[in-house]
Amino acid sequence: MEQMIPVVDKNKCSGCQACVNICAHGCISMEADGEGFLYPHIDHARCIGCGLCRSVCPSLRKPDIFVQQQVYAARHGQTEILLKSSSGGVFSALAEEILKEKGVVFGACFDERYRVFHQWVDNESDLDKLRRSKYVQSNIGQSYRQAHEFLEQGRPVLFVGTPCQIAGLRNYLNKDYAHLLTAQLICLGVASTGVWQRFLRENFPSTFPQEINFRKKDGGWSRYFLGFRVGRQWVAHSQKQTLAEKIFSFFSMTPAFVFHNLFLRGYLTGLFLRPSCHLCLSKDLEKRMADVTLGDLWGEWPDILTPKNKHEGISFLGVNTPKGAEYVRKSGIKTMEIDARQAMLHNPAIFRSCIPHAKRSEFFVRWRKEPLNALLRELLGIKPFCVTLVKKIYQRFFDGK
Repeated sequence: MEQMIPVVDKNKCSGCQACVNICAHGCISMEADGEGFLYPHIDHARCIGCGLCRSVCPSLRKPDIFVQQQVYAARHGQTEILLKSSSGGVFSALAEEILKEKGVVFGACFDERYRVFHQWVDNESDLDKLRRSKYVQSNIGQSYRQAHEFLEQGRPVLFVGTPCQIAGLRNYLNKDYAHLLTAQLICLGVASTGVWQRFLRENFPSTFPQEINFRKKDGGWSRYFLGFRVGRQWVAHSQKQTLAEKIFSFFSMTPAFVFHNLFLRGYLTGLFLRPSCHLCLSKDLEKRMADVTLGDLWGEWPDILTPKNKHEGISFLGVNTPKGAEYVRKSGIKTMEIDARQAMLHNPAIFRSCIPHAKRSEFFVRWRKEPLNALLRELLGIKPFCVTLVKKIYQRFFDGK
């Protein structure tokens, strides 16, 4: 009898769920821990010791990885699609090509309670569910099994996910398929589902929003904000606002408005990311898990980031395999080759793990016991809006006079 998957090391387990998908006896399930992250739980009474769970775990067996070949600034050709996308719409272009070939596309979407899970679609009308970033960990569910079934039927598959999810898929499949295209996202890390759900309940106690967009582009792609649609009104908070915009926002939005940026700030500073994200086993300076790499093109690119591109968005596109290059060509994506080192310098999440916030441990000791908004404000060092506003007005008009 082979040894079953070992007791979970939370610094290594990414929650990819390859072990759950491979277990034919259903003796592995995912359960939330005290931080709101899912980890495998083994029913030892049902386990037959086949060892398959060990064979697919990326922390125990890393799949073969690809050397990055070319890096591009890239964008979709249609403005409508760009405005629906988080950056340059490259995912949509690749997905449209797969759908033209009668294939299926796997990606992350929201359910009715804004929990994030992986789902497949096989038509363009449903493709919008998978667009736009979701900075919460996606529940893979049975997506690896479903992808395998489609591939065995001969249908093309595009599977999009974080690098660890792609590693889990490739270990699960244990073979290459000519009609499988994998795309890894440039991933800072994944936020706790438990924290996200608590944040929503606290800020929207009576009813959830009708729509949520982590990368709303009303102020432009480079000034995105986390937006919530309540009725006909978007309630949101930009990462970068002028003093006039803050004053306008303060008097025109709902009281909950001033809290909505807290989740984004907590995510970006590593306050409530999964432990394995701080020591990601699926990142490398030059090597990748997937056929293509998708993300934002940050940095100074005078010939590329025109005012139009800064508003609509532009993508970092890494091509890592000949298959990836072929699909980029067929999809008609507008590309311009750029220097890979410079691009990664401005977006180090491509190859480097996120540093945990100094108060991460304190946050998870207190997060279930105290009002979340107040706790986030305290640990992130964010002063009440009125204090900040008065201070800025004083500094602007009186300080030094």
